[in-house]
Amino acid sequence: MGEKAFSDLKVLDCTQGIAGPYCTKWLADFGAEVIKVEKPGKGDIARRMGPFLGDEPNPEKSGTFFYLNTNKKSITLNLRSETGVNIFKKLVRAADVLTEDFGQGIMSEIGLSYEVLKEVNPRLIVTSVSDFGQTGPYRHYKATNLTLSGLGGTMYTSRPTKEPMNRPVIEGGLQAEYITGLLSFIATVAALISRTRSNKGTQIDISGIESVASTLTMHFGEYSYLGVSKRTNLVAIHGYPNDYYPCKDGWMNITPGIGGAPNIPLLMEMPELQDAPLFAKPSARMAEPEKFDALVLPWLKEQHKWETVKQAQEIRLGFTPVLTPGELLEDEQLRAREFFAKANHPVMGEVTYAGAPAKLSGSRWSPGRPPLLGEHNQEIYGGLGYSKEDLVKLQKQGLI
Repeated sequence: MGEKAFSDLKVLDCTQGIAGPYCTKWLADFGAEVIKVEKPGKGDIARRMGPFLGDEPNPEKSGTFFYLNTNKKSITLNLRSETGVNIFKKLVRAADVLTEDFGQGIMSEIGLSYEVLKEVNPRLIVTSVSDFGQTGPYRHYKATNLTLSGLGGTMYTSRPTKEPMNRPVIEGGLQAEYITGLLSFIATVAALISRTRSNKGTQIDISGIESVASTLTMHFGEYSYLGVSKRTNLVAIHGYPNDYYPCKDGWMNITPGIGGAPNIPLLMEMPELQDAPLFAKPSARMAEPEKFDALVLPWLKEQHKWETVKQAQEIRLGFTPVLTPGELLEDEQLRAREFFAKANHPVMGEVTYAGAPAKLSGSRWSPGRPPLLGEHNQEIYGGLGYSKEDLVKLQKQGLI
């Protein structure tokens, strides 16, 4: 295996929470030196987000912070002070990328506008991550995963297949913020590629609402060309059912496939139902989904999901199990690909966490842990010429 993909990059990470740190996580995990700039005494807000090891709230025991900040270094710095800004500019001189999520106008307010940063380092790429972008009438607003999902359009399309007029639902896992972080990473890598030709930096303006809305192209097309949306269009591409059903040990998704529904009676060992309209005609299932459920649900509730899925796939039915987090940890596919990683943390001990979703031939990815708050102050500031005595003074003054 060769060296890591981003081994020569130096990144200043002035983000917190989910989106920005998820962007810089992939830079760090694939070799970049990511220096996380945190507020003295408090640090990233994700340090106060659960789950916590042993259900004990502690800034060094957050599972959320752990996952989002692996392989990074942490320094503390008060950017609301003139001294802090001057120290930061010294760090900028040697950086390739700066990510920030202070919100519209804040960087200019503290004396670190893109114009100022460009003077300090013309090759610097500045990735500004915000909920609504740097322009537009919403630019000063704050948002959460819930509001981004609503304003970005995904919540509207997240409705039960059988009851599309029901109220919208939110997807689990803070998906709006993770999507924003992922697209921030992609845009940053694109800017790095562009810089190899121009030798100039750039500013990237990432909007959470636009990141979410960008995933809805199919729904935009449906509405533009057909005048329908997921709310008014009851059926997915292959016709009802395309839904989740309970079984004996959890849930499974039932998708019959093109013309595959007549095989469901074979799976149920009721071949006499193959020609029944509810199995032979998608229109019949669409018109009376409750009758289809009345036939299938009693049988499904007595079945085990994995056994049923394997039998279904043998007769070309696209059934899939719905896995819990615990089942994911034991899934044979993920284990075979060594997806989950382990790392030792000085406070949390050994931690198992989700590893890289991509494997790069010739570029190493290795597990790692997140930094303790300010763990690398001496290393980073020492490299700028500050002595231990200097750091003690700066700490007493609340600057680091």
